[in-house]
Amino acid sequence: MRRFRMSVLSACVLSAALALLGCGGSSAVAPVAPMAPALAPGVSVSSQAGARSLSFRIERLAGADRYAAAAAISREFQPGTSHWVVIASGELWSDGVAAGPVAAKLGAPVLFVTKYSVPKATAQELDRLRPSQILVLGGRATISDEVMVDLSAWTDEGAERLDGADRFAVAAKASAEVFTGTVETAYVASGRVWPDALTGGAAAAVQGSPMLLTEPDRVPAAIATELRRLAPKRIFLLGGTASVDAGVAADLADIAPVERLWGDDRYDTALAISKRIFGTDRPAMMIATGANYPEALAGSAQATRTRGPILLSRRDTLPSGTSDELTRLSPDTAYILGGPASVPINVPRLVQKELGVCWAGKPPVNTDVEAVKKIYGMTVQQIAYTLDMGGRLDGGADIVRYLIDNQVCTTFFPTSIMADTSEGREILGLIAAHPELFEVGNHTVHHCDLVNGGGGSPTSAPCQRSMTDSFIRSELSDAESVLKRLSGMPIRPYWRPPFGVYDSHVQSVVAGVGYPKTMMWSRDTIDWDPATTTQDIIDAVLDPTPETGTIVLSHLGGYHTGEALKTIVPTLRSRGMTLTTISDMWDH
Repeated sequence: MRRFRMSVLSACVLSAALALLGCGGSSAVAPVAPMAPALAPGVSVSSQAGARSLSFRIERLAGADRYAAAAAISREFQPGTSHWVVIASGELWSDGVAAGPVAAKLGAPVLFVTKYSVPKATAQELDRLRPSQILVLGGRATISDEVMVDLSAWTDEGAERLDGADRFAVAAKASAEVFTGTVETAYVASGRVWPDALTGGAAAAVQGSPMLLTEPDRVPAAIATELRRLAPKRIFLLGGTASVDAGVAADLADIAPVERLWGDDRYDTALAISKRIFGTDRPAMMIATGANYPEALAGSAQATRTRGPILLSRRDTLPSGTSDELTRLSPDTAYILGGPASVPINVPRLVQKELGVCWAGKPPVNTDVEAVKKIYGMTVQQIAYTLDMGGRLDGGADIVRYLIDNQVCTTFFPTSIMADTSEGREILGLIAAHPELFEVGNHTVHHCDLVNGGGGSPTSAPCQRSMTDSFIRSELSDAESVLKRLSGMPIRPYWRPPFGVYDSHVQSVVAGVGYPKTMMWSRDTIDWDPATTTQDIIDAVLDPTPETGTIVLSHLGGYHTGEALKTIVPTLRSRGMTLTTISDMWDH
């Protein structure tokens, strides 16, 4: 994980291939001043959308559930111990929705509990953080006294509860507890819906401002009293009149000048907040689902470290206007908050497409049955880098780490039998963690020659049989289920025939189970052969410079592949070429 510095062409010879893998806007308040990125200044390369930074990264902070996700966010941004920890309910958002700016003011993470227990992930993170003080937002209706007793065990000073007659009183009390003096700005959002308060929470955190809540049609007495005590020079009112009506805005204006930040929906409001408060060239920003609150609540506490906004995703896509805002922000890192069930893999892929030098791409929608050695008709300088994974895997995980660190988008073709080994699962885990960079195709189960029979890796036994249609189908279908489970990605429509051997009948059979695209290659590094040197691999790719649309074949267990990549990647980039996936190339 990258952390900010915080205060703390031809078929291969069958017998030789068996030894390895086979072939195969204006405003009265200026935007927050940019903070120097923790990453080294980015090197820019040419890509389809202009200059892109090689320092750009996407990191997903997730866990098995919201409690584990909050713990993961805490670990990323608070790698050491923390004097304070702020606790909120993981079941109800009402009392805890204002927790982010409170935690940010204290330099603390936000962790979650249930009403009656401290979940294991939260307990483990408290063990690691070793807090001296714990601040709990919420009354007994959301967090029981039993949990307060349990939480007190982690600190010598015990856990302090901030409660009140309702969510408005809790927010006011939390503000008074932590924001003890006056403030430049204060944020107010509806206390009846959560999205505006959470995306606004990141802005409030960065500006050192509290988040207070209001009824849609009136300002609660506790909130009005707290705002008068805070004496802000400006109040940012979040959401449109459907969330907070004009009467509330007028009442707030009796306390301080009011500026409403809003959009047509929660997604547009998040964009409006980002555009108003945050400048360009952010060190980082966060993206969370617009359908639920926990990850955005935990993330908002860390905006003082990312110095960027929280934007919202709409299921498996980016809402209208988000791509333009990402470009304006130009972050070095985009943090995806929550797992694929909350933010599906297409979201980081679209972020990478906007900000990266390459992306995983989107496979073609046409179902034409064809064998492809090269992509023609492209308008950008790209070549596809592909890695087969069917036998020897020594050094494979290190190759994938190099691809991640250097933003080399790649198409992988694993056999399922090797993918489901201990080495293979490590490799597929690395690939699964970065769906924005990688895509996975099908290389069958056993690496059999599907035309002539024989072959097989790591053993030949399963392939010593007739290559019937049912067997051929099972080699693709059975492999798909394993590869999809291990990678979390769709596998269709690409397959690569073991040893590069196929015929029209095999193409027809595999197309019937969802694989119409037989992916071959136009440059073969022959890195499966131990006699092939590092320089041989370099020359095979670079001499002469490959034409746009070239598909390069290498192997994850290649004897010198890792060393060769360290020359191939920067050399191609110096020549204006981008290594990417088949799908990214096909998209052009």
